[in-house]
Amino acid sequence: MFKTLKFRIALLCIAASVLTALGVTVSVLSVTQSNLQLQLLDSDRNDRMRTAELMASKLETLKESLTVVARSTDPQLWRNPAAMNQHLLASPLLAVLFDGLSAALPNGTVLARTEDGKSAAGLPNLADRPYFQQALGTDQAVVSDPLWDTVSNKPLVIIAVAVRSAEGQPVGVLAGLLQLHSDSLFVSPGASGTDGVRDLVMNRSGHILWHTDVQRLMGSAADEPGLAAFFARWQGMGSPIDTTGSAELSQGHLVSMAGLPLSDWVLVRVVREDAAMAALQAAQRTALAAALAAGLMSALVAGLVAMKVVRPIGLLRDQAERLLAGREPSAEGWPQADDEIGALSKAFQALLQARHQQHAELQAVLDNADVGLALTRDGRFEMVSRQFCRIFGFAPDQVVGQSTRIIHPSDARYEAFSKRAQPAFMQHGLFDGEVELVKRDGQAFRARMRGRAVAPGDRSQGTIWVIADETQSYEQRERLSWEASHDRLTGLLNRAAFETLLEEATASAQQAPFCALFIDLDRFKQVNDGGGHAAGDALLRDLARELSARLRKSDTVARLGGDEFAVLLPHCPVPRARVLAESLRAAVDAYRLHWEGAAYNVGASIGLVPVNGNHASAADVLRAADAACYAAKRSGRNQVAVAA
Repeated sequence: MFKTLKFRIALLCIAASVLTALGVTVSVLSVTQSNLQLQLLDSDRNDRMRTAELMASKLETLKESLTVVARSTDPQLWRNPAAMNQHLLASPLLAVLFDGLSAALPNGTVLARTEDGKSAAGLPNLADRPYFQQALGTDQAVVSDPLWDTVSNKPLVIIAVAVRSAEGQPVGVLAGLLQLHSDSLFVSPGASGTDGVRDLVMNRSGHILWHTDVQRLMGSAADEPGLAAFFARWQGMGSPIDTTGSAELSQGHLVSMAGLPLSDWVLVRVVREDAAMAALQAAQRTALAAALAAGLMSALVAGLVAMKVVRPIGLLRDQAERLLAGREPSAEGWPQADDEIGALSKAFQALLQARHQQHAELQAVLDNADVGLALTRDGRFEMVSRQFCRIFGFAPDQVVGQSTRIIHPSDARYEAFSKRAQPAFMQHGLFDGEVELVKRDGQAFRARMRGRAVAPGDRSQGTIWVIADETQSYEQRERLSWEASHDRLTGLLNRAAFETLLEEATASAQQAPFCALFIDLDRFKQVNDGGGHAAGDALLRDLARELSARLRKSDTVARLGGDEFAVLLPHCPVPRARVLAESLRAAVDAYRLHWEGAAYNVGASIGLVPVNGNHASAADVLRAADAACYAAKRSGRNQVAVAA
């Protein structure tokens, strides 16, 4: 018995099954460990992002609530300390949200302060506090850096809002006090404080605003165990407040972080690596034991049936798998028998021969087409035309059987295309649109794709795609569009495009006020007269770059024609607009054009117009800006004038 071929084959199958089970288990566990580790990092990163968003939402709620109460405060209260003190004590909303409140005059004198529902004494002057000065200069709520309160001798942050008169002048500052050790602002995430898990919130400078260990408040994140290397790299990158979050293994710890949106704060979790990986290691041990048991059972079964069944069915299976994978089945290796397996093998070969004939006929049709054609099924290429291969730079055998993903620039673009095409097939039975594709060498191009199911309503039967390279026509459309809206000399927006943008902004100025600048260069004619029009063009190009470099990303600068420029400053109060206008004027005044041995310079007369719903159209705004600019010239040129 032990020398029979049946026994040897059974023994070989058992040994092979056990060894295969071990090898596959080790390989799968290795891959699984990497995947689970990535999932763990991604899960921790996502958890930080969600918690950071909740904290940011709470911070915004505090800022908005304080702003609402500040702007509804009776102006008469700012002349009566006792009445203001009573008002602060009687505010139920702020009493719930904040640990304390204070009201101070613009000179820093504190009218009243409450803490835990009681009045506080010994109040310092706030005039030199950075957050106080910042609040006076803006209409938005300001959040202070962490500081020690000299009254309560506790670490806190302060949210401050300036209260303004009807004329826009500050009459006082209302501030909400948030103690760092309380739950008024920060709430401990779920696992925080458990063995090996520490949560903290720090600002861009690394000062700790909140920690599971209150003794660490106001300390430095650089001193946090397991965080030093991560913190050093973060500061080396400029301390970015990245709301998308990040997670990595560092110094034996899992460190994850996410910035709080619209703030200067970052939420960080530090977990010992052994605590983070404990569940993963337990799962691996369980999986290894289960895989070994399953391997032994499958080996026993394989040994019992190997002699009679495995070979003929295995041969037929191998041929079928080659066909499903898009490879040509082998001419050899088909089961030869007079039983059901033999009959199935012959029927399979006959079907394959008929399929080859149909494939050859269809391929001949595809190869004679002048456009790129492809037949896809289940997300893979089954057939492609000669022109398709020319467009993408592939040989046919490099495409057939491959995923349709290979002609898309990225996984994200591929997913976006699928989401775009699916509804079109569902509603109309076809897709026709312009998309970005990529050639074999990585070169991206614009293409028009038209797809129709072989059997209408049933995409499982395959889809025929027609693909044409539209790069030249796309680039021509883009070029014409750019030329229609931009000044050829400076590359800035032209007058027509700027007036369209200004018209849209003016129509919604009551809800979103802005400022506009009109810039007229002084002595520009002397440049043209002295150096010629080429010198004038060079000066205009250089000044266009100078103006653009000193504006915010949200601002828009345009050349209206000749030596006239205009700037749109969205969401910009008048004081800030004056600072920007003065910066532009100084830049123009400091510029020198060195041309053919001579040096030329010009000045800038700038008209500034605040727009808050008081202008009916863009033309009215431009007229007001032009008048202010004329007033600047009349007053001696090279200065900024604000429209009345």
